[in-house]
Amino acid sequence: MKYKEVYFLGSMLLLAYSGYSQQDSIPELITDRPDATESSILIPKSYFQLELGSQFLDGSDQEELTYGSGLLRIGVLDNLEFRLGLDYSRLTLKNLIPQEEVNSFSPLLLGFKIGIAEEKGILPEIALLSHLYLPYTSENYNATGIDLRMAFSHTLSERSGISYNLGAGWDGMSDGLQYIYTVSYGYSINNNLGWYGEIYGDLPENLAATHYLDSGFTYKLASNFQLDAYIGTAINNNPKLILGAGFSYRTPN
Repeated sequence: MKYKEVYFLGSMLLLAYSGYSQQDSIPELITDRPDATESSILIPKSYFQLELGSQFLDGSDQEELTYGSGLLRIGVLDNLEFRLGLDYSRLTLKNLIPQEEVNSFSPLLLGFKIGIAEEKGILPEIALLSHLYLPYTSENYNATGIDLRMAFSHTLSERSGISYNLGAGWDGMSDGLQYIYTVSYGYSINNNLGWYGEIYGDLPENLAATHYLDSGFTYKLASNFQLDAYIGTAINNNPKLILGAGFSYRTPN
């Protein structure tokens, strides 16, 4: 990873961290990163939550560095949040001589999360998420995509829980849908340090499925500020290495 990518993430981290020490009365921070599993928990009404990170993917024929992957979550009602996301990345095609690099923004993500049911006994907590992927910010996409997924979670003990997602998406250009699944186990090592392990996958209708494994840690510096780092790989396909790190920050509006 080059110095400018480290500087970018470090600058954003310091900007958010600079205000955390006076925010300890904010409700406990629950995030949708760093794992691929979306949480069934919504952010509180009248709060903003920024989740930002960088990621490096290394495959046999290409590598991708996401300088910034940003998600802004806005608590609108007790059971409704709005979501706005955008990534900026560099794709390197290794097989070309000389190697070709493409820098681009992702499609603009607009979406929502709705709380459907609270956990009760053996019944999980449930939320519904949906996003539009609008092509206005990206030179590489000219169609509107959409996804829909259900998020579930079970409390296993005071320190552990399991979350899982089921859903499908369409990028607006492919012939068929792409189904997704995720299963994530989380464990609180102490009040600030957490660990997770996860398996997830993409199952396109007309292409071979790709399954992934990843694991990572989260560390809360305060009730509204959290750091994260993770490592993963594709089990049966590319990329062979996935590395990422980021932070999440919550503040009242």
